[in-house]
Amino acid sequence: MSVEWSGWPLLEIDAAELPHAEARSLVVRTLSAALDRGEPFAALVRMPPDAPRGGGAPDAVQQVRALRELRPGLAERCRGLAFVLSDEEQAHHSKVIQSGTAVWGCPTTAVDGPTAARAWLHDCLAKDVL
Repeated sequence: MSVEWSGWPLLEIDAAELPHAEARSLVVRTLSAALDRGEPFAALVRMPPDAPRGGGAPDAVQQVRALRELRPGLAERCRGLAFVLSDEEQAHHSKVIQSGTAVWGCPTTAVDGPTAARAWLHDCLAKDVL
């Protein structure tokens, strides 16, 4: 688990080794901290490959509430969220991925590697400068 702020405004959250509930919590806390900076940003997010299937996680309701609270700030300041997922995970979660922008309030994508994620996020940030 790590959070890398040194590339700000490109933030990297690596929660791939955490249990899924802890990973979600880390992402919410980190995005909240990014919003507290009051500046535009983009984030690369690595989640665990073993996402729960079918929902029902005990903390899921709390995470949904936290996301609802973050959404207005994300819509204002987040220029993009790129989730690094294997092709298999992308296929399994395709409905969620397709609704990502509506769920998070900012542009989202899912890619199979960090290089593609960074390239997409740099494009998102560059649009803010133009």
